[in-house]
Amino acid sequence: MGQFFLARRKPGFTLIELLVVLSVVAIILSVAAPPLRQLLQSNLLRTETRRLLVAINLARSEAIARNQPVSLCPSSIATSGPAVCSGNYAGGWMVFSNRDRDRTVDVSTDVVIEAFAGLPTGFTLTNRAGTRDASELITYLPDGSSGRNLTLKICSGFSAAAASWSVVMSRVGRPRVARGWGECPTG
Repeated sequence: MGQFFLARRKPGFTLIELLVVLSVVAIILSVAAPPLRQLLQSNLLRTETRRLLVAINLARSEAIARNQPVSLCPSSIATSGPAVCSGNYAGGWMVFSNRDRDRTVDVSTDVVIEAFAGLPTGFTLTNRAGTRDASELITYLPDGSSGRNLTLKICSGFSAAAASWSVVMSRVGRPRVARGWGECPTG
């Protein structure tokens, strides 16, 4: 009688099994990548809107706490250094005490409370209609009011499907966040 030897299979994948697995992974990634990118953009858009809301709430609460006007204005102070109101909010913004309610940080009377970096590349911050960049000085009075209605809308240039997010301020100064509050500019 002859002996039969059973060939033992070595652990691992064959080339065909490996190619099948890689093909399945590639198909899953190609289907899942666009929605995942849109989800990430939407989350970043929401985060940037909340960051702007924090700055506006800070200005309001500091005006009440200091019993003097406090302003929020566009400024690149977080990246470039000088405390100057210039440009638009997409490039950054600062909150400062503002006794004379102008666009100038007076060294003798005003204090920079906090500076915020600008929006990520590809994001825009405009008025509600999307027709102009937001660059208005926002001043809160000691009673917490702003005396004006204003909407600041943030849009992502990467994903047209992502709804805009806005910070909407009422005359009494209370800011709130709204989703899809106006159309994002195209192009």
